[in-house]
Amino acid sequence: MAKSAQAKGLRVWVLAHRDSLIRQASAAFGQFEIEHGIIKAGYPKTDSDVQICSVQTVVNRLDAVAAPDLIIIDEAHHAVAGQWQKVIDHYPSAFVLGVTPTPCRTDGRGLSDVFDIMIEGPSIQDLIGMGFLVTPELYAPPMKVDLSGVSTSMGDFNKKQVAVAMDRPHITGDAVQHYRDLCNGVPAVAFCINVKHAHNVAAEFRAAGYSAEAIDGTMHIDHINQVLADLGSGKVQIVASCDLISEGTDIPKIGAAILLRPTHSEGLYLQQVGRALRPSEGKDSA
Repeated sequence: MAKSAQAKGLRVWVLAHRDSLIRQASAAFGQFEIEHGIIKAGYPKTDSDVQICSVQTVVNRLDAVAAPDLIIIDEAHHAVAGQWQKVIDHYPSAFVLGVTPTPCRTDGRGLSDVFDIMIEGPSIQDLIGMGFLVTPELYAPPMKVDLSGVSTSMGDFNKKQVAVAMDRPHITGDAVQHYRDLCNGVPAVAFCINVKHAHNVAAEFRAAGYSAEAIDGTMHIDHINQVLADLGSGKVQIVASCDLISEGTDIPKIGAAILLRPTHSEGLYLQQVGRALRPSEGKDSA
């Protein structure tokens, strides 16, 4: 769609909110030989008709850049949030296309303020059948975590309370043992509740003899990118993540998702397990 619009002399913006999504979009556009620029702090300004935009950057440059004719929103379930809505409202004549595997929000808010029509794509089962995703194998330990005292806030478990329930040595140790028994050495992501939990999980895996790193939003983006590159290359076996890998991260070699963050959110759950479902050479299940 971007290439077709560009050929007609139209201006296209692709909006994303994570550095990883921006870099992946740029790499994909390069593969399709679509000349483009990037609107994000640290990137040079270009006059290209196609721009891949950081929503956090472009919202502060609305009057300094040429107006788009088509806005494509990645992870479009965010589109009704403040910064996204501000960008969309600033260009009322632009067509808006949103793409997302999870068109649902934990706050229950719909997307009709931005979008008029929802076109449902193939299901996960369809994508597995077509070879675009691998077949998942699901395992759960017999021990059930007691979440009876954890309240719900903004549609999901209260983070402070669920962290107290989950960030315990016997729970993390159980996860380490199951990793050893079920998928020893497979590149894996452990989804954690907060920064402390992520670092504790990584420490437990290192104590068990694995190469493990924790990443979170307080770290410099270059360090995060290096850790993810090391996971893709096999230098790191386990990455314990706090709110950084659930959306959009494209590392096909990830073969296991370790779910240590209980959630009421179907969208978050699907985003997390989806990180392990990308096919790669020699990988037929996750």
